[in-house]
Amino acid sequence: MKPARTAHVVLIGAFLIAIAAFLLKLAYTRWLPGTLLTFGLLVAGSAYARWGWKARVPWWVLGSLFLAVQVDLLGNHFHMYGRPFGPVQYDEFAHMMGSGLSVPAFIWLFAEVVRRQGLALSRGWIATLAVSLSFSAAAIYEIIELWDERYFGGRRIWSPHDCPNDLQWDLGGKILGAVLTVLLWRNRERVPLECGGEGPKPGTLQTP
Repeated sequence: MKPARTAHVVLIGAFLIAIAAFLLKLAYTRWLPGTLLTFGLLVAGSAYARWGWKARVPWWVLGSLFLAVQVDLLGNHFHMYGRPFGPVQYDEFAHMMGSGLSVPAFIWLFAEVVRRQGLALSRGWIATLAVSLSFSAAAIYEIIELWDERYFGGRRIWSPHDCPNDLQWDLGGKILGAVLTVLLWRNRERVPLECGGEGPKPGTLQTP
């Protein structure tokens, strides 16, 4: 393996481990440290994208990810977990909103990869595949919760149906977020997303 490629693998691996560690303790993190850590991870990810991909991460990707984490941090700060939030529990609301706010980042990332590979995929297909990928990430998060419960003394799983219930709200949020993202993308960027089109150059997908 070439040294440059090895460096990319090491950096991506370290970044993913840092995200997993952050998510493992997110439920117990205070608002200010959690916000600062979120900001640091977003800055690090954006810097790597510019250095490794020569791509500028759009503001709406960074903003949506920041808000997704804030839903969780604010719920912890105001002790909302385990309480009703309108017609649902706050935990269900947080899973739906967190998923809805994070899926635009997966759509942007998938669209960037597709464009750089010279493939021809419609926005709908990109969104569908991005939802599948992000739902896999949500399942990994549920595994992280299980690890926290079993090995680190956490209290994250409240009932035998907690994980499937969380995942159904995750899926609903991701589908809603993907639909809204594609609609906004279609309205603001009407050029077809296909190889050889007149759309933005790689790394310049600034609007969904």
